[in-house]
Amino acid sequence: MTGQRITLSAIMVLLVCLPVSAQSLPASETGFASYLRAYAGVEDPSLDGVYADQPQDTVKIQNPTVALFKSMFVPGLGQIGNREYVKAAIIIALETTLIGTYIHYYNKTNDRENAFQTAEGSAQTRLFEEYENARDQRNRFGWYTGTLIFLSMFDAYVDAHLAKFPKQKEGLAVTVIPTPNEYVHVGVGYSF
Repeated sequence: MTGQRITLSAIMVLLVCLPVSAQSLPASETGFASYLRAYAGVEDPSLDGVYADQPQDTVKIQNPTVALFKSMFVPGLGQIGNREYVKAAIIIALETTLIGTYIHYYNKTNDRENAFQTAEGSAQTRLFEEYENARDQRNRFGWYTGTLIFLSMFDAYVDAHLAKFPKQKEGLAVTVIPTPNEYVHVGVGYSF
């Protein structure tokens, strides 16, 4: 239980300590907006900087299949290859916690099974209940671990596919908006 609290505390500290950054990419003169001006006769200045005009980001390119298999075998390695370090840290912490918990209940299940098989009389009933509880916990954490590995694999796969797309705003964003009923709405978000 304290290991999970430490993991959650570390994740929260990581999220709070991340630098706040926002960037806007310059509009391209040879993109979608210039096409609309030249061929469709649309003279709308709000079209400058539309998504189709943004240049491709070729800095971080990883083969999606390689990212998938990296993430399958080593927790967070696919995300590290995609340069998604916050996701990688979260996935590494969660997967190692779940794998450790699964191993704990696996060993506990084996111990309870051996104790049940060697016991006699009324102790067998109590030991069988302990064995069933440990087995159920082992199975539950096995499913949690498998699901998280599956999700991290396909997260790395999709991020590798989308690596060439431009990122408009990365980082921590804090918004403070007054509401009509004299309250203040504070929003905190992190886009990655």
